[in-house]
Amino acid sequence: MTIAYMITKGDIGGAQTWTRDQVHLFDGKEKQILITNKPGWLSDECSNLAKIFYFSKIERIFSILTLFSIVRVMRNQSVKTIVASSANAGIYARLCKILYPKVRVVYVSHGWSCIYNGNRFKKLFIMVEKLLSYITDAVLCVSEKDKYDAIEVIKIPAKKVKYIRNCVFPRSTAPFKVKGERIKVLFLGRLEHPKRPDLLIEAISGNPNFQLDIVGDGPLRASCKSSDNITFHGSIYNFNDFFKYDLFALISDSEGLPMAALEAASSGIPLMLSNVGGCPELITNNGLLVENCPDSIKKALICIEQNYSFYREQATSKSKDFDLSKHYAQYRQIYLSCS
Repeated sequence: MTIAYMITKGDIGGAQTWTRDQVHLFDGKEKQILITNKPGWLSDECSNLAKIFYFSKIERIFSILTLFSIVRVMRNQSVKTIVASSANAGIYARLCKILYPKVRVVYVSHGWSCIYNGNRFKKLFIMVEKLLSYITDAVLCVSEKDKYDAIEVIKIPAKKVKYIRNCVFPRSTAPFKVKGERIKVLFLGRLEHPKRPDLLIEAISGNPNFQLDIVGDGPLRASCKSSDNITFHGSIYNFNDFFKYDLFALISDSEGLPMAALEAASSGIPLMLSNVGGCPELITNNGLLVENCPDSIKKALICIEQNYSFYREQATSKSKDFDLSKHYAQYRQIYLSCS
């Protein structure tokens, strides 16, 4: 059987990391292909595990010629299931179903952009997503919040909505912080909307009890203030040094279920996340949720500092709850429609 993963852009990001991990999860078990816009981080990560096809127009205005070309690939590769992530890829994948009815289409929601980023076109985008769901075999949600929005807001038929909480392959766990040392905080993410590194910087700047390392780059970097206890590392290819930190902080205006937070949780370090999207589903005494204002972030930092041993013990004990390999059978059932 052949699974085709389709994603609009191959640059590094949460949906791309999720796709990479799926390819690794099914390696050696099913034939796999990847369809994206151009060579990049994702194709580099999957080059030895999946056959890759590039369609540059997949990220632009819809092209009927691109659709026909993708369908041709599906037929030639005998694809049984398309697993699509991101909006444009989701449209192409669903329309493939019309021209190639034997294929099974699974659309993966990494946070419903039609709801959070629709602005004045929100109702139109929601209507389009609902219509597309009728030519979708399954809508896979990565958080309970996404599942709720799929059924209650977009009105996708409940029988088509599936839920498997995002997970990651186990990470190296971190050693306990030496008492008295300042807390090393990690912010990992592309510096662009909806991320809010500015709020975290304002809350930590000048506080000698905390050291903030920001890993990532993007258009917001130019407006981020500098401070003696804040270091900008830029983008780091395949960052995996969570175990070197005492706290992971992600401040954002909207999220699905952030992959970086899952990776940090798998490393056994406490989390401090914005109270948005699926983030509350990752916090059970292993960290704190905050509102997007400096005062809320400052209060959470003080609370974590004063009760660090408790939060760290909780985070360590829950680190095994985020193991992706435990969910292989569930994904296989959704993708291949088998028990």
